[in-house]
Amino acid sequence: MITVRRLLGVIALAVVVVLAAGPAAADWSAGVDLYNQGRFADAAEHFRQVVGTNPSWPGGYLMLGRCELALGQPDEALDHLRVAVKLGPDDPANAATLSRALLAADLNTEALELLEGFDPEDLSPPWKAEFARMLASCLLAEDRAADAVAVLEMRLKEDPDNAALHRAIATAYKATGDRMLVLDHLAQAFVLDPDDHASGRAAATTALALAAAAGDDDLATSLRVRAFELATKLATVDPDYGNDLLAGEAASATGQLEVAARWFAAAVKERPQEPIAGYHLGRTLAALGHDVEAIGYLRSALGAAPDQELSVRIHGQLGRLLACRLELPEAARHYRAAGDDKHAAEVDELAASFNEALARLATLRSDVAEMAGMEAELEVLGDADGVIAVAGRREAMGRDIAAIEDNLSEVRAALCK
Repeated sequence: MITVRRLLGVIALAVVVVLAAGPAAADWSAGVDLYNQGRFADAAEHFRQVVGTNPSWPGGYLMLGRCELALGQPDEALDHLRVAVKLGPDDPANAATLSRALLAADLNTEALELLEGFDPEDLSPPWKAEFARMLASCLLAEDRAADAVAVLEMRLKEDPDNAALHRAIATAYKATGDRMLVLDHLAQAFVLDPDDHASGRAAATTALALAAAAGDDDLATSLRVRAFELATKLATVDPDYGNDLLAGEAASATGQLEVAARWFAAAVKERPQEPIAGYHLGRTLAALGHDVEAIGYLRSALGAAPDQELSVRIHGQLGRLLACRLELPEAARHYRAAGDDKHAAEVDELAASFNEALARLATLRSDVAEMAGMEAELEVLGDADGVIAVAGRREAMGRDIAAIEDNLSEVRAALCK
């Protein structure tokens, strides 16, 4: 597609030739420079001078209208862009700019009539694609999704490697309800334009949603794999929080929990204040059997002010993990916070029945943690004998913990379901 900067360069050259080196040419050149700098109000003043001295030349009206669009003055812009089209009816730049402005103002019928007045065969390939996309937008605005698809399909047959056309037809297929074709074209847009991260995200998200809704197991599996491939590529080329999180979700959906944990950890590192990443990482680590780490991340997620729904999920996960570790009073508290009074009551009853053993277990665990800290300090000090002594005591306490857990193995097994 022709960029604004490239288009401006073409227009500027044409005007210098027509206007030679007079005052209007100077106003035009200054206006173009200011427009490219984003100084639209100043640029507009120069273009007003151009249309004042050259009222029959469409270029001045075109650029004045563009400035007014940028300044949030759509009515004035439409007036000037209509003049540009009237004076230069065969110039696709005039028609394209006016059509975009009309679409933005919900004047779809006028835009459609303008675009349909051009024969695609009279346009260069970039303009063919641009006009097809705008024509499809007009048709979608009139609830003519099938017609929009037909227009874009015809253009894609001639220009199959145009990422913008694939994005446009994905939008049209979404309106028809064909989500598989939405996925196909979004994925193709991302393949053709790896910098199009929005299409990559939309494709991966669509694949996951389709997998969740698929009744066929083989289809669901293939869609999850596709989502994983797309999300991994996206997070690799653009490693930000949202993409890392999506890659983790896709990896988890395919059962690649260790890969998922790495992506979720990257998301947590990127935004530690976001509770959803901590929740996903904690849940994944729990599935991998790393309960202590999982509990730490879940507690951090809970402290990051999650919304009510996520808070309930975090409390429920903590309740199960802590119950499995026989930390029953805290487990009951989390179950209750999750609204699961049934499990909270069961855990409270078990805690009362095994109160002495559980109290001893809690003390031993606290002592082991303290010993581990002492051992690390002694290693730093170079006290090898002290390290050996503390390590021996810690190991003995570990055996006591294992013995208590063995005695409560049936209780633990029931709580870890």
